[in-house]
Amino acid sequence: MSILLFIAIFAVKEDAKIGIKAIFAFFISSGVVILHLILRIFAASILPVSVTSKIPNFLLGGSIDTAIFLGAATIASLSALNMLPLGKKVRIAIYTLVVTSMLFIGAIGFTPVFVAVGLFALFYFVYTFSWSINLSSTNTLKGEKASFPSLFVLVFSVVLILSNGVIPAYLSNTLKINSIEIRPNFAVTMSLVSESWKKNAALGAGPNMFKELWDLHKPANINLSQFWATSFNSGSGFVPTIAATTGVLGLLALLSFMVLYLTSGFKSIFSSKGDFGWRYVSLTSFLISLFLWAMIFVYFPSIVITSLAFVFTGIFAATLVPQGVVSGIKINIFSNPKANFVAVFGIVVLLIASIAGGYFVWARVVTASIYQKGVNLLSSGDSQNAKKTISQAIRLAPSDLYWKSFSEASLGQAGVLLSSVSSPSSMTDSQRTAIQNEISDAIQSARQAIAWNPKDYENWFALGRVYEVLASNGIQGSSDNAISAFKEAQSRAPLNPAIPLAFGRLDALSGNLVGARENINKAIKLKNNYTDAYFTLAQLEASSNNIPAAIKSMNSLVLMDPQNASLYFQLGLLNYNNKDYSSAASALEKAIEIVPDYANAKYFLGLSYDILGRRADATMQFEEIQKTNPDNAEISLILSNLKASKSPFTNAKPPITNTPEKRAEPPIQEDN
Repeated sequence: MSILLFIAIFAVKEDAKIGIKAIFAFFISSGVVILHLILRIFAASILPVSVTSKIPNFLLGGSIDTAIFLGAATIASLSALNMLPLGKKVRIAIYTLVVTSMLFIGAIGFTPVFVAVGLFALFYFVYTFSWSINLSSTNTLKGEKASFPSLFVLVFSVVLILSNGVIPAYLSNTLKINSIEIRPNFAVTMSLVSESWKKNAALGAGPNMFKELWDLHKPANINLSQFWATSFNSGSGFVPTIAATTGVLGLLALLSFMVLYLTSGFKSIFSSKGDFGWRYVSLTSFLISLFLWAMIFVYFPSIVITSLAFVFTGIFAATLVPQGVVSGIKINIFSNPKANFVAVFGIVVLLIASIAGGYFVWARVVTASIYQKGVNLLSSGDSQNAKKTISQAIRLAPSDLYWKSFSEASLGQAGVLLSSVSSPSSMTDSQRTAIQNEISDAIQSARQAIAWNPKDYENWFALGRVYEVLASNGIQGSSDNAISAFKEAQSRAPLNPAIPLAFGRLDALSGNLVGARENINKAIKLKNNYTDAYFTLAQLEASSNNIPAAIKSMNSLVLMDPQNASLYFQLGLLNYNNKDYSSAASALEKAIEIVPDYANAKYFLGLSYDILGRRADATMQFEEIQKTNPDNAEISLILSNLKASKSPFTNAKPPITNTPEKRAEPPIQEDN
């Protein structure tokens, strides 16, 4: 980022025209962003979902980043309309840019952008109107015309704010803009800042350590939401995140920079030195960068927005000397051979560093794309090709995330190979070797992830999962290794319900049913709507031949907590295990009535309907599941079989089995 700032300074410092060209290039990029949004709207209404799902919703990463970008474009447009002598066609183009930008900003519905853009529009309106009343009647008319776009943006922003979300919701539905982004709120972020400063107020938790801070100190009530397993890499805004991760020193460094920047900015606004070109570039770059920095304070934007903030700050800094805000000193570095050598050497070093930095960024972008392809393959059940693809990402730019996913892919492939073996005695040497290699890869890659980042609980949990699978297959010593890894994970994420559930599964494997129930209930206490925990508890009762008593107990529980969909799911699953499919269907229907998108409840309800002879109802349940899980191979198989009047699991291949109620985890991975 600092390199971008200095490049902008040195590029613009000698000629205001370069700054004007940079602002013009920003206009062009804004037009491209808006054109993409418009084409995306038309594509959604014309092209099939299979095609439009592959078109990115936003070029800049997320909806809020797009709103911030368009807000900056609106400010640049107001500056051009108020300060530049533009031709008719250019003015029409900029007017169009302003109107479309405001419409999309309204559709995205991020209130800080409304407020900030409205305040900047108010500044331009007052500035233009007050300037025009001191001129002749002809120039007054021009000033009033110039103030119209500022007035439009101001009024539109006020209407958006006062509508209390009604107009943004209408625009969002009309323009087909999905603007949901989840992040910790300011209060939660500040509580994490407090926890960080308790341990090290000067330096905080450490750079890029917000995720680990969140896992360790997240609010307990977050477990009741669908984002309970989400680990956030940033807080409510950039500045609170900096405060949490770099402490008081990092915060003071940032605030010192902002004080110097704002002081220089206000001096430049009232400076009378410099020609018109410098004044335009100075005011425009200052207001755009000021807007972007304001957004960085209230939000943690993508690299694009942060880069723009540094670029426009650099452009603004380059105007300070021509504007007379700061004095310049010229040094002739080529005045003697020693200085010449140092200068050339420094330039070469900077050039090499720039090339290396460019390659680093390119490698990260390419690697992220390859990794995402591997994740998609893994989620579709193709663990073998997922492993190959993720290994390519690791070769380009290894990270703990990639190693962890490689471990999951290896573990999945080991499961596929194990499922193809009917009995230990029938296993061939080649099969045994292949399984051992996959298990070894799973363990080693999980340990590599830990080596990269030992503070992330997910890496320890991934290692524990590998040993848990080995323990379930009778490998001696694996259970102890799993417990050790899970304890490490729990020390880093004490409120994560998946960890006590994992301890419960290990207890069940060792025959400690009392301990298993205790740990599963600990998971439920942390998250009382935890589907995986209720699923495991139902399996535990079924395996201990305690289904009738468990059903009786569950009937009492649902009477005491009639709005708990997870309790009805467990009751339905117990009845399904007890082969009472009519009662299972009734309980699962109630679960879906409470939580309409409860995929696992629909899954077992569909199977119950099929057994009860209600094939059409069963088909409908799996069609609804497929809408939210379009890439799930098992759902596609079951649905095609039902439509062909076949048994749901006809032609099923491992890891898909015809006894989903006996699997280690629910058939569908859900957020709840």
